[in-house]
Amino acid sequence: MQIGTINPTEVLAAVENGSVFVDVREPYEIDEVAYAIPGHLQIPLGEIQSRMSEIPSDKPLIIGCRSGARSMSACSFLASQGFGDVKNLQGGIMGWMDNGCPTN
Repeated sequence: MQIGTINPTEVLAAVENGSVFVDVREPYEIDEVAYAIPGHLQIPLGEIQSRMSEIPSDKPLIIGCRSGARSMSACSFLASQGFGDVKNLQGGIMGWMDNGCPTN
């Protein structure tokens, strides 16, 4: 199963066009620095399985974390559960900030 990736500079446009962003970091990480993405979901990786019902299955998904590793795990899991259009954010929040993308 091949998981696609998305460059940080493409995320906001993708969200404006209907993609849903899911941040799988822990709450303490989000308290330090958060993605400034309207309407995104915050579901820690360890809760993905129990909170799948909160994730729309009929929209493209973009998954992000700190560096891209946990989000890739989440992408693989969601794809195995039938979510069709799942992309991993390249570089996570670190890549996000390196590209000058907005944070809270």
